[in-house]
Amino acid sequence: MIRQGGFGLVEVLLALSLGLLLILGASRLFLLATQNWQAQGIAAQLQEDARLTLQRLAQDIRMSGMFGCLRADAISHVHPSSAQAFAHPLDITRAADGRLLQLNLISAELPGAGGRPNWTLITDCTQQARVYPELQGAPAGQYAIPIRRQAYRVEGASLMLGSGASYAPLIDNLGELRVDIIRRDTSGIAGLRLSLTLLDPQARVRPQQYQLTVALRNG
Repeated sequence: MIRQGGFGLVEVLLALSLGLLLILGASRLFLLATQNWQAQGIAAQLQEDARLTLQRLAQDIRMSGMFGCLRADAISHVHPSSAQAFAHPLDITRAADGRLLQLNLISAELPGAGGRPNWTLITDCTQQARVYPELQGAPAGQYAIPIRRQAYRVEGASLMLGSGASYAPLIDNLGELRVDIIRRDTSGIAGLRLSLTLLDPQARVRPQQYQLTVALRNG
């Protein structure tokens, strides 16, 4: 009697089942690795967006109330409206739960800023300084310092940045932005504590939270 070699039906089915389990396991591992890789990329992008946003906020906050080379009490104003604005160079509007709605900042204009300034401060940097509306030229022996009002406004899931009636998105996917005042022991504002939360619209990573403390130069 000749015995035939080969695999039986049971062996074939068992081998197919084991192979299918291995393929499913490998596919699951590959899927998890892909998801982790995507989550790391999303978290890194959110971190970079937060870094750039907080850096821009810190730069403008530090400059708020900086109006040139003379103290604020040495500055005169052509119109009372600018005097009122200069008296409050940092103004915060919050919602009832403490979330930021709008942050207004008034300071000397940084080099390269587009658009027209809100005011111009004309000064000799020794004794006198006077504020004029919009853009003005300086006479001989004096300096013209453009002054701008900037506003950070929260609209839905976007943080908008603008001056006057023109606003543009600074960052999207905003969950929350809080601005807490750090006061001195006696009086005045020493700085601000910024708390920023960014979201992934597809919820592939948990909300990312970032904080930064900014000291005021004129504090």
